[in-house]
Amino acid sequence: MPKRDYYDVLGVRRTASADEIKSAYRRLARQYHPDVSKETKKVAEEKFKEISEAYEVLADEAKRRRYDQLGFSGVESDFGPGGFTWQNFTHVGDLEDLLGSSPIFRQFFGGMGSPFGVGSRRVEARGQDVELSVRLPLVAAVTGARPTIEVPRTTACADCRGTGAKDGTALETCPECGGNGQVRRVQNRGFAQLISIGECPRCRGTGRAILERCPTCGGAGQIRSTARIELNVPPGIDDGAVLRVPGQGMGGRAGIRSGDLYVQIVLEPAAHLRREGADAYSEATAPLATALLGGEITIPTLEAQASLKVPAGTQPETQFRLRGKGFPRLPGSGRGDLIVTLHVELPRSLGSRERELVRDALGASPAAPSGRREPIWRRRST
Repeated sequence: MPKRDYYDVLGVRRTASADEIKSAYRRLARQYHPDVSKETKKVAEEKFKEISEAYEVLADEAKRRRYDQLGFSGVESDFGPGGFTWQNFTHVGDLEDLLGSSPIFRQFFGGMGSPFGVGSRRVEARGQDVELSVRLPLVAAVTGARPTIEVPRTTACADCRGTGAKDGTALETCPECGGNGQVRRVQNRGFAQLISIGECPRCRGTGRAILERCPTCGGAGQIRSTARIELNVPPGIDDGAVLRVPGQGMGGRAGIRSGDLYVQIVLEPAAHLRREGADAYSEATAPLATALLGGEITIPTLEAQASLKVPAGTQPETQFRLRGKGFPRLPGSGRGDLIVTLHVELPRSLGSRERELVRDALGASPAAPSGRREPIWRRRST
């Protein structure tokens, strides 16, 4: 069964705000949770997973931007080879105030017989993402490109091996979380209790506290550096598209994986070309004789120059379509067309012989001879 558009799954417009998307998800989550849904358990589980996958993408600004530009292929790398699983769902907190400490919430997200195997899972610690932009010539949308970019990032301190402790050994079990790396917080709201579990602020989720800080990194466990990365820009890329490079963001501390790198592609405009989707638009000029009698002219294309056959009697502003000479379509389904608007160049002046030939060819009447008229009084005197 083909996947449905994420906006259709949540029943929102493509221009929906973040609050509208969250509201739609909360409404559907209440309706299709397996413990309250009127559907069969299997149908409810599949529906609940479907709306949660859609929310996971649309509630994240970066993921939503990539989905809008590239469709499902733009976010598939955020999930595993088998697609979205509950280990990829990072918005459990958006349901806590909806379901609170009810048996439904504890059963689904508390690990007591969860039908999806979510359980009480520990949120994976990861470094911050890095966002950059790179400018490329318009031809990169045709041929692709592999520019080398410099990315500011953090890497593990070699002296402490990313632990932040002197020599990597001056550590003890964290007294605040007891080595779990997480702390449990309880808030009372009337007759309800809100229980949240988050990363331990003292050990930053590692479960190990520093006894003596590393003198090289000051206990941070990481140092700043610059990485040179070759970026693979595919043919057909759109202006403003964002590419994700997994694991090339901030990182360095022991026990966490690096964040991701997001690169926005900015395509520089070309003076002689305009892009609309996969089609390219260009302009060319032909001499009057070529437009009248027919012939060939040389025109610029996306990659090189080409010859354009001009039929005899071609009118000014005629458009010619060159099939397959436009931009590639993602993901590799052919190319668009090049549409050329032809202007006709008129001569600025003609010699007497040329004037005579034009009048003969077009059947035009000769122009009245120019010169000064004789004064009336002089004609009367004679």
